[in-house]
Amino acid sequence: MGTTSSVLVMLFALFFIARLEFICSSTNSNVSCIASEREALMKIKGNLTDEANRLSSWVGKDCCTWKGVGCSNETGHVVKLDLRNPIPATYKDGPFTADFDPIFKMNALRGRVSPSLLDLNHLHYLDLSMNNMRMPNSLGSLKSLRYLDLSGSIFNATIPHHLGNLSRLQYLNLSCNHLFGPIPDTLGRLTSLTVLDLSKNFINSDSMLYSLCNLSSLVHIDLSRDWLRGAIPHCLGNLASLSILMLNHNQLQGPIPSEMGNMTQLTELHLFLNAFQGPIPSEMGNMTQLTKLVLSANAFQGEIPNSMRNLCNLRVLDLSDNMFTGKLSTSIGSPFGCIHNSLEDLSLFSNKLSGGLPNHLGEFKKLERLTIRMNSFYGSHIQLEKGPSKEAALRSCYGFS
Repeated sequence: MGTTSSVLVMLFALFFIARLEFICSSTNSNVSCIASEREALMKIKGNLTDEANRLSSWVGKDCCTWKGVGCSNETGHVVKLDLRNPIPATYKDGPFTADFDPIFKMNALRGRVSPSLLDLNHLHYLDLSMNNMRMPNSLGSLKSLRYLDLSGSIFNATIPHHLGNLSRLQYLNLSCNHLFGPIPDTLGRLTSLTVLDLSKNFINSDSMLYSLCNLSSLVHIDLSRDWLRGAIPHCLGNLASLSILMLNHNQLQGPIPSEMGNMTQLTELHLFLNAFQGPIPSEMGNMTQLTKLVLSANAFQGEIPNSMRNLCNLRVLDLSDNMFTGKLSTSIGSPFGCIHNSLEDLSLFSNKLSGGLPNHLGEFKKLERLTIRMNSFYGSHIQLEKGPSKEAALRSCYGFS
């Protein structure tokens, strides 16, 4: 996950937690927990192996003071259960592997989550991430859930169809599991969803993206490293509120639909390491909020459209390892437009670009990295406006073939 996208998800989570803590009880509250919910929590504890003794505070009558438990100040109901593994996860490229970090493994809660979890039917926030748990059969009965994070916790399963019953869900993270297809149609019912992370799984489906087309509230989608197949559906362009779309490291193919130009709020688009083909549609010039566009390691063809020079906020543009043709001076290198005010990193290596390098490429005010080798450019005179550090950065990546 890129830095900007990580920050966005973190800010969303912090905002959600802040809202939740506003309604949660503190040690100074006169509200104590409800006996039936305390009993449900004790059954959950009793079913789990807790090698690191993380649930040692779960004693006494007032469960609202237990670590990881939050209650409503108004009703006393348990509204938050946060049992995420406190040790940061480390994982290699691909699905999460639970047993190669002994400290992480020791801190992971293990076992089957008691069906008593479903008795906590006022839960707004549930985080069981980075443990080793088997879930009860129908989390979909927790109708009050807004936030659900089961990343790195449920292995070798399909995506539960009953999650589609969580009509109030705003945040769903099932990443870093061994989930596999098919994708349940019920996922399309989550019309309140703003963040969806299913990355690092084995979904291996050509229908996944279609199930998202009507989820117009989505702001962040991460389906990277999921072995997805097929093409990007035209209807994905309906997600006009989307800010981050990560589809990298899959087996997707076909062209980029022109309808994606409707995603005018998009700030990051990651399509690298797929099998996409065809030209970049000129409509992508409408994505004026883009800060990062990474299309490398595909089979894109044709000329880089002139509309790209209108991406006034673009900081990173990576078109490397494709089959783009034409002259740089008629697209990105054009003196017109505003891309030269923002671009910091430009990667064009291993394409079929030709012609001379425009002198005004050196006028890009923030450019720190330029990689253009393995093309058919000629000429090498670029007037740099910045000092030695910029010149060194450009020289280190400069090359011709």
